[in-house]
Amino acid sequence: MPLDPYSPCPGGTGKKIKFCCSELVGDLEQIDRLTEGQQYAAALAEVEKLTQRHPGKACLMAQRTRLQLGTKKFAEAASSSMAFLEACPDNPVALGQAAVTEALVGRMQEAMSLFDQARDKVREMASESAAIEVPRDLLRTAQTLVQAAAQTSHPGCAQGIVEWLIDKSLGSEEERQALAAIVGQTGVPPALRTKMSFEPAPADSPYRFEFESALKAATDWRLSKALATFRGLKGVAGESPELFTNIAILCEMLARPYEASEAWLTVAKLRAATPDDAVEATGRAIAMETEADPDRSPVVTITSIIAPLQATAGETAGGGIELLEDTLRHNGRFDVATFDRSAWVSRGAAPPHSVWRVYAPSSVAEQPDRLLASLMVFGRQTDREPEAVLQGFEPDVAEAKPIVEQLLSCTFAPPVDMGRGRLPTTSPTAWLQNTQFRVKPGEVSKEPAAADGPSAIDRLLGRQRQAVWDRFLQVWPDTPLPELLGKSPRQAAAETGKEPSRRLEAMISEGEAASRQPEASAAWTTVRGKLGLPAPTPIRSERPLEDVPPLRWHRVVLDGLPIEQLRVLFLTSLDAGFDLSAARAAEAIVSRPDSEPADRWEAYGLLEDRAETSLAKLEIIGKLREIAKTLGANDGMLDVAELRVRFSRADEAGIMRLLNHLQREHARDQKVIAALAEVLGEAGVDLSALAAQSAAAQMQGGPAGLPIGGGQQPAADSGRIWTPGGEQGGAAGEKKSIWTPG
Repeated sequence: MPLDPYSPCPGGTGKKIKFCCSELVGDLEQIDRLTEGQQYAAALAEVEKLTQRHPGKACLMAQRTRLQLGTKKFAEAASSSMAFLEACPDNPVALGQAAVTEALVGRMQEAMSLFDQARDKVREMASESAAIEVPRDLLRTAQTLVQAAAQTSHPGCAQGIVEWLIDKSLGSEEERQALAAIVGQTGVPPALRTKMSFEPAPADSPYRFEFESALKAATDWRLSKALATFRGLKGVAGESPELFTNIAILCEMLARPYEASEAWLTVAKLRAATPDDAVEATGRAIAMETEADPDRSPVVTITSIIAPLQATAGETAGGGIELLEDTLRHNGRFDVATFDRSAWVSRGAAPPHSVWRVYAPSSVAEQPDRLLASLMVFGRQTDREPEAVLQGFEPDVAEAKPIVEQLLSCTFAPPVDMGRGRLPTTSPTAWLQNTQFRVKPGEVSKEPAAADGPSAIDRLLGRQRQAVWDRFLQVWPDTPLPELLGKSPRQAAAETGKEPSRRLEAMISEGEAASRQPEASAAWTTVRGKLGLPAPTPIRSERPLEDVPPLRWHRVVLDGLPIEQLRVLFLTSLDAGFDLSAARAAEAIVSRPDSEPADRWEAYGLLEDRAETSLAKLEIIGKLREIAKTLGANDGMLDVAELRVRFSRADEAGIMRLLNHLQREHARDQKVIAALAEVLGEAGVDLSALAAQSAAAQMQGGPAGLPIGGGQQPAADSGRIWTPGGEQGGAAGEKKSIWTPG
C-alpha cells in the first residue's frame, strides 16, 4: 500500500505521517519497496542509515525490529525491541514487537502481558480519535503469538487471541480460520476443549458492582485489568465459584497456567456438591499443571546406556561383529531392525553396524512378546572400540539390560556426557498405552482360517491390542502418576470425595470420552470398575449441545432424541475429538428410520473407521454401497476401500474382481487412481513396473490397463469419498467429519 502524508504512521504513534515524520515519507516508501521486493538486507541497511540521521523516530525503530525479525536476527530484534519500548513505552507497536521477542524465547506470560497492554493502548487511542485503527503490526503480532502459544502448549492463550480477532473482525476470514486450525493441530487436551464463559456475580452479592466492573473489562479484552480487579475481590468473595472461574479463564488466556490451575482446583472444592462440575474443573486444573510443567515428576525418561564389546585377540573387528550378530540372530529375544544409514552420515556420525529390537518373552505361550528397547551395535572406529548402545524408556532398558549383558558378555553404563542436554520424557499413562508387542505371523497362520471368519491379520492385530490393554489394566492402577501428585490410581480411589479421587475421575472420564480406539475407551471403563468407582449416571436432554458439557456427551440418552439434535451431536463430537460420543450417535443414526441417507453415509464412515475386524469393515462397506446407489454417488472410492480390506484378507478372487471393476469403470478418475496407487503401494505392488507394462501395452496397441505412473504421489484428498452437499473442505489438520476409508 503506497504511503502518503495522510497515511497512519507505521511506528504506531496514532498520528498521520504529516504530523509525525513528514520528512521521512520518501524514505519510508523506499523501505516499503525494498521490503516488497524481498530485499530485506538492503531495507535494513537503509533503516540503520536513517536511524543515525533521525534518532528516536518510532517509524524507523519499528521498521528496524520488523526487518530483524523477518530476517531471523532474533538477538538483534530483541535488543532493538527493548530500545523501542524504552523510548516509547505507550506505543502499541513497540509493545507488540516486544511481545513477539518474548514469545520467541518461550516467555509466553511476559509476551501476553505486553500484548494485552498493546491492545489496551489501541483502545485508549480509539477513545481519543474515532479514526484510529488497529495497526497492521499488532495484527501480525497476534498471528505470531497464536502460533507461538500453540507450539508451546498454551491452547487457552492461543484460542483467546483467535477469539479477540473474531470479535474485532481483524484480518480476513481465511486468516482467522487458519489460525484456529493451528490451535487444533497442536492437540488440545480433552479437558480444555470445552469453551468456558465468564460467569456473572450472584444477584444478591455485596460486591456485585466491582465484580461487574471486572467482567466488563474482561469482555472489552482488558484482561490484565480484569484479572487484577477479580484478584482484589478474593477477600470479600473467597467462597464464590464464579469469581474463581473468571480468574481461571483469564489466567488461561494470559498464559498463567500455575494460577489457572489453583483457581480451577478452588472451583472444584466450591462445587463439590455437583460432582460432574467438580471433576471437570479438576480436569482443567490437571491440564494447566501439565502446561506449566510438562515434565513434572513422576515421568518416564528415554535413556541410553553403552557397553564396550570385547573382541578375541587377533580377531578382525568385522569378523567379531558378525559373530556377535549371528548370536543375536539365533536368539528368540532379538529381531533385526531396519534403519536409515544416510541419516547418520548426513549429520557426520558413524552409523551402527546393525540395529536390533529386544523383547521380553511372554511367560504365557499364547501372549505376544513385549518390546523393551533398541540395541545398536557399532564396529571399531578410528577413535573408538566396538560398542553396543541400549536405548529406550528407562524402566524397559533396566529390564533389557541383564538380558543383553548375559548374551554379549558385556557391562552397560551411562555415557560420560549423560548429564548434557534434556532427555525426552513421557507420562506413565502414555508409556503404558504405547507399549509395543510382537506377534509372530507364523504362529497366527497355524490357526485355521475360514472365509467368513477373521483373517490372519485380524487375529494378529487383535492379539497385539489385547496385550496392550491387558498390561495397562494390570500395571496402571498401581503406578504413581504426576496427574495424581505422585499417588497411584488405587491410592487416589481410596480418598472418596477428596481431590485425589476427583483427579482420578477426571483422568478416567477424559480417557473414556476422547480415546480414538474403541478398545481404549473400554479399557478406561474397565479401570473404573477395577478401582471400585461408581459408573456415571446417564443424562437425559433434548438439546445436549446446549445443556450438556462436551465431556458428558457420551452419557446422553439417545433414545427419542430428535434426529436434528442427533445429527449435530454426531458431527460436533467428531470434530471436537470426542469419539465415544460420536460413535454412539453414529450407531443411533444408522438405526433410525427417519435418518437421511446422507446422515447414514457419514455415520457409517466413522463406524467403518472404528471397526476392529476386516469382516465388520466389509459389512459396513456393503451398506455404504447401497446408500451410494440411492445418492447416485461414485462408488470408485468404495472399491478402493474394499480393496484395502481384501488385501488384508489375502482374498485373491475379491482383489481381482475389484481391480477389474476399477479399470472398467474408474480408469479416468484421477482421485480414485491416486487412492488406488496408495493402496497398491501399501500392498507391496511395484508401481513402476506396472506403469512400464502399461506403457509397453500402449505402444503395442494392446490394453493399457490402469494409468498409474511410477512414484505417483497420492492426491491430498485421495482417501476421501464424495459426500452429498458439496465439496469436502476443512482447514489443514482438521479432523474429518466425513468418511475416510481406513
